[in-house]
Amino acid sequence: MVTETERERRVARGDEAAARQVLLVLAGLFFLNLLLRVFYLRYDFVNGDEGVRALSAIRMLEGARLYTDVVTDKPPGSSFFYAAIFAAFGRSMKAVHLGATVWNFGTSLVVYLTAARSYGRRTALWAALLFVYFSTNYFTQDTMAANSELLMALPYTAAFYFFMMAAGCNRRRERAAALIAAGFLTGLAAMFKQIGVLNLAFFALYEFDTVVRARKNSDRGLGALLNQSFARLSLIGLGLAAVILLFALWLAKLGALGDFGRDAILLNEFYVDALPENLWLRFLLGRGLGYVFFNATIWLLAIWAVVHTLRNSMQQKRVRDGHGTSTHQLTNVARFDLAAALWGVVTLGGVVISGRFFGHYFIPALPALSLLATRGAELLRERLRNSPRKLQWRLATVGLAVLFAIGLFRSHHRTAVLAYETITGSRTQWSAAWGMTRRQHEASIISEFVTSKISPGEPLYIWGYAHDVYWQTGCSPASRYLTPYYIDGRFVDAEAEVAESGEKFRRDAAANLIEDLRRTKPRLILDVYSSIQALPHLGLVNFIRTNYRDIGTIGPDPERPFRVFELDQREPLRSETASEK
Repeated sequence: MVTETERERRVARGDEAAARQVLLVLAGLFFLNLLLRVFYLRYDFVNGDEGVRALSAIRMLEGARLYTDVVTDKPPGSSFFYAAIFAAFGRSMKAVHLGATVWNFGTSLVVYLTAARSYGRRTALWAALLFVYFSTNYFTQDTMAANSELLMALPYTAAFYFFMMAAGCNRRRERAAALIAAGFLTGLAAMFKQIGVLNLAFFALYEFDTVVRARKNSDRGLGALLNQSFARLSLIGLGLAAVILLFALWLAKLGALGDFGRDAILLNEFYVDALPENLWLRFLLGRGLGYVFFNATIWLLAIWAVVHTLRNSMQQKRVRDGHGTSTHQLTNVARFDLAAALWGVVTLGGVVISGRFFGHYFIPALPALSLLATRGAELLRERLRNSPRKLQWRLATVGLAVLFAIGLFRSHHRTAVLAYETITGSRTQWSAAWGMTRRQHEASIISEFVTSKISPGEPLYIWGYAHDVYWQTGCSPASRYLTPYYIDGRFVDAEAEVAESGEKFRRDAAANLIEDLRRTKPRLILDVYSSIQALPHLGLVNFIRTNYRDIGTIGPDPERPFRVFELDQREPLRSETASEK
């Protein structure tokens, strides 16, 4: 006969064994997360955004004030992340990419913890696996870069975790702490990218739904329910306010409050306004649907899970009580499914607002998709085991597998090529043809010319997008502006459109650029596209014509000629031209 003590020991041993299995699987997920990304360490910058973050971080470590001495259109989170990596490991983009890889795994752990609360540990491991894989399953420049969306996803998802923890918590103090944490983490997410505040929209909509359901299922008055909901949202606001206050104090200490409002808020309004409706629709149908197609497996499973939950809830929600009144009831799992779906839809609003539909804009929605797709996979397994129409479900599984294989090949054939080249120590014609390989080779050619003219650490100004030249030469940016759209108003993918509302903004930026160039006196100016002399800012154009000599182009790509302007040192830099008066 088994005693109670022996039964408890067996349960404890079983729990320990299960915990070890979970840790073992998580270790495997960490290795997979690393394996999918590690071969891209060959490239300093996978996309152009990384160059802006890296240079702003270096300038910050040198003592520059963000938004005043070095300008960026994003909140400071990504720049701080890069700066922390550089401070700990030196000026190394390999360290940044490895740090981002670990950070991404941290997001998968939060996905696991979130799913484990409602679905159980086994299902939660599958959710973490889906996030690890699909966070890499698209074009390289979108998924392999240490971009703001990837970094934002960790606190953004953690905020959802704590909010749902509070929703299921009966202890007042623990619930209050979880809600404050949800608000604080939402604030941290917004420090990486402004759309982190979309969590607030989800929290408000969830509370609204809670009030509606509680009103139908209880005798409590509407006023009491609204007061309770307002108290919960106020605790979230308290956590958010703490982040905003700390950020505002930091900006005030730097004297950069106004600069932040101009460069990180106003400029983003121009970014959205500059995109005409026809381009928005074209990007939606091209890039947006393209992203969905190459990741169709996770999208279809997630959508199926939501439809299934909605259908079941509609069938089961009307339960007659003893008085004949109807009530609306949902299981905890169904309630969580619908919450995750609502969270995902709200998050995708950030993709729609931007209008560009870049692949990395979808990353913050991947945790919600992973949670829901795991539920969809469970439904599929049930159908394969128990449905009388097994052939139909087997064909559906094959279809999902085919879609997965298409996405795998399209997204990770580069990973396979890089893995082969890394293992064999060779270089192939396949990788040589890639844009990021050509761009890094181009930067080497341009950098060799620059270092033959000036020394590392000297100021250099580049008009255009070639941040890897700064990086390879070690030259310091000669202006606070690391990208030209502050001056010309031409944003990526909408170069033909310039928002009229930003005319004064651009005029002031051009004046600031002239001031920077006078102060730093760079001996070289590189014009990537040979476009700086066509600017409508005559003061800037005349400043360059007056003080610099055009010595030709050095770029290997005719579309990126890299026109070189060399400082005319035969006479002092002129302080003013007639056209500026």
